Amino acid sequence: MPVELQPRARALHRALCEALPHAGVLITWGQPAFVDDTILVAYAVFPKHINLYTTPGSRDALAGELAGYTLGKGSIQLPHDQPLPLDLIQLVATAREQEFRERGVRWM
Repeated sequence: MPVELQPRARALHRALCEALPHAGVLITWGQPAFVDDTILVAYAVFPKHINLYTTPGSRDALAGELAGYTLGKGSIQLPHDQPLPLDLIQLVATAREQEFRERGVRWM
């Protein structure tokens, strides 16, 4: 990872740690994943953006808040040329945890 992106990645990681205090962190598929009985969220840093991976259901539940972001089936692109939306990242993480706890939705 380029040195100039490391502070951004650390800020994202800290935000996820705060949102998911009971989750452990594992490296899976070569990327950090927050796990508590299942993968809750994961992320990967790319040259132009960070991909925050979550389940389609938890992402779709926040469609209004995610308007304007490029979305994949289970990912949200966070471009490096925009401020990192730490509150939104935490909202995604807690929505994903709630989806798992209340409805038993496991990782894809």
